[in-house]
Amino acid sequence: MDINTNKLTVGELLTDGKIYTVPLFQRSYSWEKEHITDFWEDLINLYEKKTSHYFIGSMVFTPHRNPKKIKILDGQQRFATLLLFLAALRDVLHEIKIKGSTDWIDEINRIIFFRDIVSRSKNPKLELNREDKSFFEKVIINGIISDKKYNSHKLITESYNFFKKNIREKIIMNNKFIEGSLDIITNRFLIIKIEADSDIDAHMIFETLNDRGLDLSVADLFKNYIFSIAGSSLDEIAQLWKEMVDSVGDHNITKFLRHYCNSKLGLVRKEELYKKLSREFKKSNVKALIEELNKESEIYSNLNNPTSEFWNDKDIEYKLEEMNILKAEQAYTLLLSAYVNLFESDKSYFKKILESLLYLTFRYSTICRLNPNDLERTYSKLAIKLRKGDINSKKTIKELKKLSPSKDTFIESFKKLEIKISKVSKYILLAINNHLMSTSGKREITTNIDNVNLEHIIPKNPDTEWKEFFTKNNTNYDQLIHKIGNMTILLKEYNNKLKNKFYDQKKEMYKKSVLPLNDKLNKYEEFSIKEVEERQTEMAQLAEILWRV
Repeated sequence: MDINTNKLTVGELLTDGKIYTVPLFQRSYSWEKEHITDFWEDLINLYEKKTSHYFIGSMVFTPHRNPKKIKILDGQQRFATLLLFLAALRDVLHEIKIKGSTDWIDEINRIIFFRDIVSRSKNPKLELNREDKSFFEKVIINGIISDKKYNSHKLITESYNFFKKNIREKIIMNNKFIEGSLDIITNRFLIIKIEADSDIDAHMIFETLNDRGLDLSVADLFKNYIFSIAGSSLDEIAQLWKEMVDSVGDHNITKFLRHYCNSKLGLVRKEELYKKLSREFKKSNVKALIEELNKESEIYSNLNNPTSEFWNDKDIEYKLEEMNILKAEQAYTLLLSAYVNLFESDKSYFKKILESLLYLTFRYSTICRLNPNDLERTYSKLAIKLRKGDINSKKTIKELKKLSPSKDTFIESFKKLEIKISKVSKYILLAINNHLMSTSGKREITTNIDNVNLEHIIPKNPDTEWKEFFTKNNTNYDQLIHKIGNMTILLKEYNNKLKNKFYDQKKEMYKKSVLPLNDKLNKYEEFSIKEVEERQTEMAQLAEILWRV
């Protein structure tokens, strides 16, 4: 990897004779009010304190086929914002017409765009992507706000207007702000300019950077790459990419690409994902692979947010919702392959694999909290074999069973269990309660997790009586609060006014409950370590059976 780094001022960057260009399909302008406010406050702090320099971050560049240009792969948001500030300052000077403003205006224009001597055309020193290029150019060159087609145009306009308003107020108070702010932008704002030989090298740099603002993601890089090799299929591929983003959501694209890669190409770390995908696309039919990605993005979306229109099976929907409660995203690697290989031909085995993954996640991750890397590695191996037809559904389930912690390991881990995520606690307690209800012959089974209230028997904020009780018994109640044995669920009988009260008062709630999980709570004389451990041991025995792979 060949990398050059230089420390320089923004003024040096803007007067080096180059046009910096954002790849056509890279992320649009994304800075919102909070980012612009931070930028402004940094500038004002520097202006008022009169400190020498301020580091605004690193920017990453790669060569462009046109020697007069350089591609900017990271730092475009800051770069664009710097030019918007300068354009806003220039246009305020146009409006208020103070002494010497013409000279300042000419100087700012020299900094932010090139003027062709012959044609008199003007070219900004930063070219944004395909969607923003023309809109941004009109703002930077002439301060013109044209029709806003995209959200990025709205953000550009808001940034420009924010700067105009605040700059005008500062100049009216003291016109020395003109010279001061220009000095800050051109001479005292520092950047680290990182030049890499290729986009792949640039991405490896991104993984080590923690810049302020909105960083370029693996998905941005990958999109740039496939669009650059799309050829005559560019418009169709761009549409397929948009549909994929719409399916999984912009914030989930990188995650989806990694799960897809793990499912088909082999386990890959996030920092190696771009390299792995770009190599695969380089040797394959780009359009066919994007079509496949698009198709699997719909599956992925419905693993993450199951819909009845897609699955048409309540049992699958419920199990996927439970997977989401347990944050079992690693399992999506195998579920993608299971869907592609099994769903249409043998839906029942897809459901069996889904159930096995749910129960394995619960035992392996939620309760025993074992090494997630081992699980991810196995999921990837099984997914690839299942796609290729090297393993059938029965063998897949058999391999999953091998990963499941033993009965003794599970029970011992459960007995020590503390949970601070309320939805996970409710999921466990509701499943145990429903089992008790079904075995007791009662018809009503509460299946909707949103209809139950989680109750800490020893409360998180105990009243004076609780504290005196535990002081008398020399007990640290903090160690009991998050034990699953200290929790239960209630329906309408839940009384928020009683949640911090002593046990003898809370029993009135438990007596009203129709849920069998609460039957024993009516019989305890007091509630402390002994009762918590007794309940937790009983739950562990039941849970080992209910979540057996």
